Amino acid sequence: MRSDKLAMVLSVASGACAAVASAMMLFYPRAFPPLPTGEVTTAGAEARGWSVVTLGVALPLLMVGLVTARRGSVRGRIAWAGALAYLLYTFLELAVSPPFTPVYLICVAAFACALIALVAVAASVEVGALPPLFTQAPRRATAIYALAFAAVVAFAVLRRTVRGQVAWPQGDTVITQVVEALDLGLLVPFGIAAGVTLLLRRPVGYLLGGALLVFAVCMGAALTAMAGAAAWAAGTSAQRAVPLAMLWVVAAALAIGFFRQPAPARFERHAHA
Repeated sequence: MRSDKLAMVLSVASGACAAVASAMMLFYPRAFPPLPTGEVTTAGAEARGWSVVTLGVALPLLMVGLVTARRGSVRGRIAWAGALAYLLYTFLELAVSPPFTPVYLICVAAFACALIALVAVAASVEVGALPPLFTQAPRRATAIYALAFAAVVAFAVLRRTVRGQVAWPQGDTVITQVVEALDLGLLVPFGIAAGVTLLLRRPVGYLLGGALLVFAVCMGAALTAMAGAAAWAAGTSAQRAVPLAMLWVVAAALAIGFFRQPAPARFERHAHA
């Protein structure tokens, strides 16, 4: 199918751009330069931790999903969508956050390709054929996780506003404001949609729930690495990374149950358009 070819080409392009941008953030000091005042921020260390996970976790998952989907696996197609969702979120955030550096255009290309590929992949899944593939999936546990994911993200963002901490951002706090807007506008609706549709046994819930689990594994690992890298750079305790690790550990456990289950080959073969 032409849409599949387009999605595969754009996915490879997004992954290549993500790999280049991540490598630059790891090894190119000017990817996150100091503030105009000369102050060194923790953003660079956080970006390096995030980049390690992008290279070591997200991109391999993207390739596994893409290859298995090409062989006809619908589960691989859903995992592929989840990895693309991670690339879209990550590089959209990096593209719209300061500072402006040579990595900017690469990040724009990464999220632009991921966006179009994600739409094509999601549209190619015949959601009505998904329930027979996931008869033994931890549907309710995944739904609860998705809703808890949305609630935790929303609480983490909104508590600052509830406390009246509203002001013009300064220095690298601009990045925080960008991240919070994306979290509220993208991650919270994603979690709610996945959780509600799974609880209601809607077929699209298996697409959303599976993609969310893959996304959460990547993002949770990235947040853990980010917190650990920032603590190491500042010479402080990395205890903040421990609760973040639970995000991806629980998601990984659910994902194993969600994707590893027997299903008739005929359903696997015909569950995408």
